[in-house]
Parts: sequence; structure tokens; C-alpha cells
Amino acid sequence: MSSLFSNTKFDAWTGRLVRTLRRKHNERCITILTYHSISRDRSVFSNGLGLRHSPAAFEREVEYLADNFHVISLSELVAMLRNGEQPRRAVVITLDDGYADSLTCAAPICFRRRVPLTIFPVTSVVGNTGLIWQHKLSWLVSQDQSDRVWDALRAEGWEIPDDKHDLEGFVRRHFRVDVPDILEEVMKHIGANSRTLAAKLRPYIEPEEIAKADPQFVEFGNHTDTHPVLSTITDHQQLVEIGAASRKLLEWTGRAPITLAYPFGLKPHYNDKTRSMAEATGHLAAVDMRRRMNIGIVDPFELSRKPAVCPSQTDFEKLVEDWPANTLGAPPVLKP
Repeated sequence: MSSLFSNTKFDAWTGRLVRTLRRKHNERCITILTYHSISRDRSVFSNGLGLRHSPAAFEREVEYLADNFHVISLSELVAMLRNGEQPRRAVVITLDDGYADSLTCAAPICFRRRVPLTIFPVTSVVGNTGLIWQHKLSWLVSQDQSDRVWDALRAEGWEIPDDKHDLEGFVRRHFRVDVPDILEEVMKHIGANSRTLAAKLRPYIEPEEIAKADPQFVEFGNHTDTHPVLSTITDHQQLVEIGAASRKLLEWTGRAPITLAYPFGLKPHYNDKTRSMAEATGHLAAVDMRRRMNIGIVDPFELSRKPAVCPSQTDFEKLVEDWPANTLGAPPVLKP
């Protein structure tokens, strides 16, 4: 089959034939896709790579998934895996951070095709009472306040690198629990605060919207309370972050979340203790963002997601069709 790939274009008739032949082989592949904001309008909070999809692009992708795959809820996937059942050509749609358009824009698109989605809100900002810390940082950068942020970090004992262009990457790599407070202090110096900005711009979902969401199509997962880099905080702090988010979601929905989505989701962003904390707080699964293939009956705590960051519809189809085949780094397969 690999020789066919080298001589076949994805969108040619030969490519379509190969894709048809491969679908039997790919039946055991589980694709979990991650989106963030689904909006026509650009926002300082969704300017990062792949953080915003237009409603038209999202709808095309949902249509393709509904026509060619078995789109299931994350909870259904977790239940099947825990029961030793093999999903067939399964796809799960998830949205991170809890942008307001998750329910006002993305959910109606999914509802029209009767496909479920899972939203992972950052619970501390639900209700627009403040900003996620990286959104504070994005806003400050948009206001040309990078130097002021660097100065504040230096004053708190941070060793500042020579290359100051990647401020967000640096803070993410060296995250400390005082990051949100440091950024808030910088905002105060220029006459702003995150509470006022959130109340004005309304970037996130409201508790009432969460409570009213149809549980048949929309479920909510745990993305922590403040979106920290879990590997950089203590075990107790991890437990507090995960537990606080779980309690709030239970209050808003009447159902405790069963899945934890690691903030940022790459291997350096969580550690071995994170799984223990997830299990201790009643979760049955966890998802990362390591772009690995989920093949067969995998460990529910080793589920991997793929960001739906694609420049075109063809690129999106390649992503979910696993073209060319890429099974390196697959999570461990559990025997039924």
C-alpha cells in the first residue's frame, strides 16, 4: 500500500481509490480533533496558530466527518474503550478553553448534522469574570506592553533570555503559579484589569449557557480551573486545579466530568502524577495534544488529540484520513 502513496495524489481518482481501499485498514483508528474558537471575527484572544476557525470552514469539516466517519461523543468513546470494545472509524470533536462561540456558533453547526461535541472550558473564567492567563498575555502584547511584561518577570526573579521575541513560549515553558498575578499587575500599570475587559468583551461561555446545553449533543470536560502548565506546579496544586474545575462543572451541569484535557497537552506540560490526580478526582480518561494515532483499544488515559489546524479542506481530509499513513508514536494498545 505504501508504494501506491508515492505515486498517487490525494484528490485524484487514483487517490480516491486508495482511500477507499485503506478505509478497511483504518477502521481501528480513532481520531480526536481539537478546535478552539469558531468565529467570523478575529479576536486578540484567538490570534494564535489555529485557534480560530471560520464557521464556514468548520461546517465543511463537520459535513465531511458526518458523511465519512462515525462521529461519537467522547463519553461514548471512553465507555467503549473501558468495556474492551473497538470503535470503527470513530471521530470525536472537542473544543478547548470555553469560548462563547462554542455554544453560539459551533454547537448549532454540529446539531444540524446531529453530531456530538465536547467542550473543555477553563472554569475560573466561565461567566466572564476574568481572563485566562495566556489571554492576559495576548492582550498585553497587542497593546505593545511586551517590555513591561519582561521587566515585571525580571523583578520577580525570572532569568530573562537574550531572545525576547517569543514571550508567550517562554512564559509557557517556565510557568509559575504567580504568572496570572504578575500579568494582572502589569495591566494595572496601564489602567486596565482582566475583570473589566472580560465583562466588556465577553469572550467566554456563561454558567447559564452550560446548564441549558442539550446533554444529548454537548458534554463538558475538565480543562482545569485556571489553565496552568500542570508539570510545573506541585501535586497538591494539580489536585486543586483539577478538583475545582470538576466541582464547578458538576454544579453547572449536574454531571461530573469524566475526562481531563491537559492544558497545552504536550508531554512537557503534564507528568506522571497528573494521571493519579485525574483518577483521584473521579475521571475515567485523559486526552493530550500530542498528535499521536489512537489505534485499537487504547488506554483511556492515553488518548491523543490532533489540532484541526489545516490551511485547506484537502489538508483537513488528509489529517483525518491519516494520509500518508503515520502510526509512529501510537499509544499503547490494551488487549480486550
